[in-house]
Amino acid sequence: MARDTEKLAAGLRAWLPRGNRVTGVKTLSAGHSNETYLVEGIDEILRMPPSEEGLLPPYDMVRQHAVLSAVSKAAPGVPLPPVLELCDDPQVLGDPFFLMGRIEGEAFEYAVPDWLAADPVEGAESVCRQWFDAILALHRMPVSAMPPGGRTVLEEAQHWLDVARGADSTPGLVAVLEDLVARPPRTSGPPTPVHGDPKHGNCMWHRGRITGLLDWEMAQVSEPLLDLGYVLMFHDQGEASLANAGFELPGWWSAGRMVEEWEKGIGRTAVDVDRYAVLGQAKVAAIISVGAFLFKTGRIADPRFKAFAALIPSYVALLEKRAMVAG
Repeated sequence: MARDTEKLAAGLRAWLPRGNRVTGVKTLSAGHSNETYLVEGIDEILRMPPSEEGLLPPYDMVRQHAVLSAVSKAAPGVPLPPVLELCDDPQVLGDPFFLMGRIEGEAFEYAVPDWLAADPVEGAESVCRQWFDAILALHRMPVSAMPPGGRTVLEEAQHWLDVARGADSTPGLVAVLEDLVARPPRTSGPPTPVHGDPKHGNCMWHRGRITGLLDWEMAQVSEPLLDLGYVLMFHDQGEASLANAGFELPGWWSAGRMVEEWEKGIGRTAVDVDRYAVLGQAKVAAIISVGAFLFKTGRIADPRFKAFAALIPSYVALLEKRAMVAG
C-alpha cells in the first residue's frame, strides 16, 4: 500500500473547509482499482485512483464524480451515497479525488450474510427486487442527464478483445471475443445510461435494505442489455464461480425471472440476451487476464493475481461452453 494515510489526513485538513475536524484517514480498500478511505472525524469517504498500477486505466475521478452527481439528481431510484467535493488538483493529495457521505451497510459477494441466510426465500426475493429496481432506475434515466461518453456494442466487444490481446490471454478467450466483434448481439433500442459492473457485490445492504449501488468507474451511455447480460452470467458458473453467493438461495431470481423483470421494467425485449451474457463473462475473463499478466510480468506482486492465473483455464472453458450454447 503506497499511500501514507497521515499525509492524506494532513492534505484534507488543509484543503477542506471542515478540515479542522479530520482526525485521521483509515484505509478501507486499496491497490489496483479505485481506492476507498474513511475520513475519521467527519465520517466521510475518500475515493482515489489506484496508488499502484491499475487493472483498467484510466481512472478518471472527475468523470466518476460527474456520473455520481448526475445519477443522484436524475435517477433518485438509484441508491447512492451523498456526493460531496471534487478536487482535480493532484498537488493536494497526490491524485485527483472526491468525497462522499458515509452510508450504513455491508456488501456481500463471496458468502451469504447471516441476515440473508436466515431468510433464504422472502429475503432473497427482496434482495433481487431492490437490486433490479436500482438497475432499472438507471436504465430509465434520461440520457441527456448523463455525462457524455460511451461505446456501441461492437465497440464494447472490440475494447475487451483489445484488452485480452494486450494481456496475452488464452486463445479461447480471444476467439470468443473475436466472434462477438464479428457478430455483435443486436440492440434493444436507443442507448441508455449503463453501470458497467452492476453485480450484487457492488450493492450495500443494511437490515435487508439496499443503501447504495457503488463502483461506477465503467459507467457509460450504451446498450442496457450489457448490464443485464453481465448480471446473468453469474448464473451456473459451477467450480469456476468468482462471486455468486446468494444465487443458490431458493428465493433468488432465476435467469428467466431476471430477464422477465428487466423487460417489464424497461419496456424492451431482451434480444440476444445469451450473447450479452457471453460478452459479460468475456469481459470478466479479460480483466482477470490483465491481473494475471501484470503478476507474471513482475509489474505487481499482489498474490491475488497469481490466483487469477490458476483460475483462467476453468473460467475460459466455462465461457467457451456458454458461447457454444448461445450460438
